[in-house]
Amino acid sequence: MTGLALALVVLAALDGMLSGFRSAAGRDGRIRTTRRDGIAQARGLLVVAVLLLPAAALGAAGLAGERHDAWRRAAEALVASYLPFGLLVLLALLAYATAGWERRFLANAAILGPGTFLRPAVAVLGGAWAIARADDPQVSLGVVAAVAAVLAVEPVCDRLWYDRLTPPPGAVGTVS
Repeated sequence: MTGLALALVVLAALDGMLSGFRSAAGRDGRIRTTRRDGIAQARGLLVVAVLLLPAAALGAAGLAGERHDAWRRAAEALVASYLPFGLLVLLALLAYATAGWERRFLANAAILGPGTFLRPAVAVLGGAWAIARADDPQVSLGVVAAVAAVLAVEPVCDRLWYDRLTPPPGAVGTVS
């Protein structure tokens, strides 16, 4: 169970960091914003850690009791559903981090953009599979809390740090 828990913590931390990055990211692959990106990733990591506290508390309480097997089944389903998606995103990020701007743009357009679109569905479907596998109300509550937490990171980061940009007088839309 320790390996599964560690895998889930790493996946949640990575997802939180990337949600913070997406919240702050610009739309032009030629612009390097390394310092700002690092700050955004740290903010996403902080937000996901705080938002996952209720789910982690439920999990810790369940692991200490007779629900250990139900939590293990849920964790196995979550890791099995989120790990392939996470590895694909990591490969795209490797290309994004190491390639020239043309390939960064391609990685963003071909994988990261569609991945951002599919992420909520992957999160919800993985959570549904975990709930079905666990067949336990407390585990179901913990899984729902965890899925809601990871899906809330980007909107929370937007609200706390990045939605404050207002357009200049006469402009149409928001500044990004």
